[in-house]
Amino acid sequence: MLVGLILFTEKQANTKLNDKEKIVVDALFEKTKPQCIGRYIIDVPINWENGSHDSLFIDDFHIESKFIYPPAFKQRIELREKELREWKQSTENSPALKEVIQLPNSKGVIFDRNEPGADDAYRVLEAHVYVDHIAFIITTEIRDFSDKKYEKRKASFLARGGTEVQSNQKPTRLAAMYSLISRLSGRLDHEIPTDKGICIPNGFILDDDNNKHQQKIAMVYKNDELLLFLESDNRYFGSNDTLLNREKEINEAMKQQGLHTIKKRDLSISNIPAQEWLMTGNQEIYSKEENKRISNLPYYDFWFFANEATSTEIIPLLHIGMNNRNKFTSYSDAQMVEIWDRIVGSLRYKPNAF
Repeated sequence: MLVGLILFTEKQANTKLNDKEKIVVDALFEKTKPQCIGRYIIDVPINWENGSHDSLFIDDFHIESKFIYPPAFKQRIELREKELREWKQSTENSPALKEVIQLPNSKGVIFDRNEPGADDAYRVLEAHVYVDHIAFIITTEIRDFSDKKYEKRKASFLARGGTEVQSNQKPTRLAAMYSLISRLSGRLDHEIPTDKGICIPNGFILDDDNNKHQQKIAMVYKNDELLLFLESDNRYFGSNDTLLNREKEINEAMKQQGLHTIKKRDLSISNIPAQEWLMTGNQEIYSKEENKRISNLPYYDFWFFANEATSTEIIPLLHIGMNNRNKFTSYSDAQMVEIWDRIVGSLRYKPNAF
């Protein structure tokens, strides 16, 4: 049994499913699939698909991913190289494409290119990597004062306390990028890796000797009736600034927005400490069919934080949210709560998580 504080209001008069409501929710969850994010797993209905493949940051790198076939990947990098070579730049910043670095084993390519709106002392390393039928684009911004024309700028940078290594970030960023690529593999989102490392959309990154890399990973599932999002983030250490300890500020915001509490509580799921706060109210939504805005429609906003008080670089904070902002929903209060409970109730650590 989950133990915690549950506060009820008049708005939450009945969150127990009746027979008809239960049939609908049971049908939704008749078949589910595991989804791995960071070092966590949850189960979602089998027809729900993650729609976010570019909300991923590892240290100084932004990563996006997509399932494509080899000919499409080859065409992608050929077109991208052509685009960069034809990219018009001022004379002093030309060419836009500084270097093309081929990755070993025909894995892909790294472009050293200019950054729009900046001189070529500030550039982007843009890697296109293909592994296990997944195409990854990995980018990072770099500073490079090594060109003679930036001699004065480099001297000023060093005088302000910058170092030689910081004045030309390309070598260190390239080394870090090579390391990241060497540990990267592709996967389908329902495939759960058993090696030690972190799950990312369409991929997996093996841990290395320094498994304290900063990580922010997001996944989003949405349909016509609701939106579910998950975010794993190890950039913040646990503290007493938890969801329920922010009660005063949240209650004030809820009052301003006309929201009511369905329930809020501490809980433990698969030995993962967590807190949740479920809110409901009304919203106004534009109807295309009726060509007007309709008022007093149900609005739900559910929050969940795991390991918020205990998160570390190794054990990330996990934030789960679900709402129906600007969405018509046929689900009742009881159904929304049941959908939520089944999803967050499936939370667990991935195999070999730590």
